[in-house]
Amino acid sequence: MNAVPHFAPVPLQARWLVDRRHDLLSTVGGLGASLALMALHVLGGVSGPPLWWAWVLLLDGPHLFATVSRTYLDARERKARARLLWGSLAWFAAGPAVFAASVLSGQRWPFAVFVTLAALWAYWHVVRQHYGIMVLYQRKAGERNAWDRRLDSVTLYVGLLAPFVAFALTHPGARRRLGLMTEPTWEVGVAHACFALVLAVVGMLATRQVWRWRQGLGVNGPKLLMLGAALGLTSLVFWPSVSRRMDFLMFTVAVTAFHNVQYHGIVWFFHRNRYHAEGVDHAAFGWAPKVSQRFIVYALCGLAFTLVYRTMGCGMGVHPGCGAFDAKVAMGGSGLTLRDLMEGFIWGFALHHYFLDQYIWRVRKDAGLNQDLKLNTAAVA
Repeated sequence: MNAVPHFAPVPLQARWLVDRRHDLLSTVGGLGASLALMALHVLGGVSGPPLWWAWVLLLDGPHLFATVSRTYLDARERKARARLLWGSLAWFAAGPAVFAASVLSGQRWPFAVFVTLAALWAYWHVVRQHYGIMVLYQRKAGERNAWDRRLDSVTLYVGLLAPFVAFALTHPGARRRLGLMTEPTWEVGVAHACFALVLAVVGMLATRQVWRWRQGLGVNGPKLLMLGAALGLTSLVFWPSVSRRMDFLMFTVAVTAFHNVQYHGIVWFFHRNRYHAEGVDHAAFGWAPKVSQRFIVYALCGLAFTLVYRTMGCGMGVHPGCGAFDAKVAMGGSGLTLRDLMEGFIWGFALHHYFLDQYIWRVRKDAGLNQDLKLNTAAVA
């Protein structure tokens, strides 16, 4: 191996995305939210539906509003990204379009495939956010070594995807969703191999950190804290002895609560810098500065947004624990009902968010975003 130059490590206080308090609230707080919801369910005996609703109203729905607050409510963003913002609304038609195709063909499977793919995209969206935040930590610490960055990426993707694959192949509820109706056989061995692979890559990453420390290259503690929290939570949620004790509904809650808190932390920091920094002309941004002037205002707007679109789903029986106006009107020979049509439409809120987020957080191509996230101040090693 070629000799590695010794760079002066970036001071610890410069490696936090915001500062130690904010980052700990986002990372440790997000992990704590997921663990608390899991504990209430697995250890406290609280059923899935009330915990699902608490998560939706307090974290998940408002995190969709967070994207709206920095795009559609921002006059400059609406002008700069007009084609993306208005074109992305087509995702609301995706579910109803597949529903119509199922009804016309008299087959339920196209809509079932749509729902399954939407759920898989939901998990991939969580994985990609963890990756994006990891990259932000790399930039803040001035990490340039290609080997370290590649090892970080491999560790993150293996650590988040391998346990999910093990879960999908062996958990009864997940197998039913994938159309696997028999008892798992060879899949059990694959699941064991998945967790062994996670252990192997984490061991490689840990060994690399020891080597960096001995070489005087520094160890990026905030990044490793985030990685450890994300990978640890994922392995715990999908570990067989834990997953067997959870309602299928709770897997989305447990995995996504951490993601939601992280997202709120990043968006709130973005808001403070873009709309509320000293000398900023609030009028130039439209409604965005108004809804983010105080956290309580931002939170209440997120709650109101969530209540509006979730009430539609609840009235049609899409969501757990409600359905006073559930319309179980059969649509042709497909076996689908008006409830399924509403479910397809409600998925549009999530799919639109997943799609839009792929384009509005590209720090490599957006100089303004680098400024709004204070990445221009990151030291370069």
